[in-house]
Amino acid sequence: MRRREDRVQTLCALGLTLVFLILVPVLVWTVGVGIYRTESAVVRAETAQLHKVEATVTETGKAPLYAPIMPAKVQWKDVDGVVHTEDYQSTTVVQAGQPVTIWLTGANKIVEPPSQTQALSKAVLITSGALFGALVAVLGCYFALRRGLDRRRLRMWEMEWATADLRWGSHS
Repeated sequence: MRRREDRVQTLCALGLTLVFLILVPVLVWTVGVGIYRTESAVVRAETAQLHKVEATVTETGKAPLYAPIMPAKVQWKDVDGVVHTEDYQSTTVVQAGQPVTIWLTGANKIVEPPSQTQALSKAVLITSGALFGALVAVLGCYFALRRGLDRRRLRMWEMEWATADLRWGSHS
């Protein structure tokens, strides 16, 4: 035997679950795919402005124990044959005389290589945040509804006890 409030709570829980399950692919498609496409275009545009060059390590510094980088000086020739030397932060262990691939701007400044995973990471992170926000909103709606229904059930229960007390109460 279920009360009307119990059926309303169950139907609303099912409805909110359905809403969330519909929101998941919609958010993934609109937010996730949109951000991924935009960020991929940004990475492609940045990559188009850079160029790769083979450089030679001329000297190395000491890598701090806590950092995953190794300071080094590298030397390379540009297309005009001009030799350039600049500081470089290697993510691998390098030795003097070893060739390394570096990325340069149009002004021949060393920059980090374009990230192949940045677009996907950003899309996953922001989509996860949107999904979490949707989940919080759906759960907030459910718990607000449940609180209202619980208050109504308590009022009805108190009325039923008051009625029972009048019917079966002590007759002195």
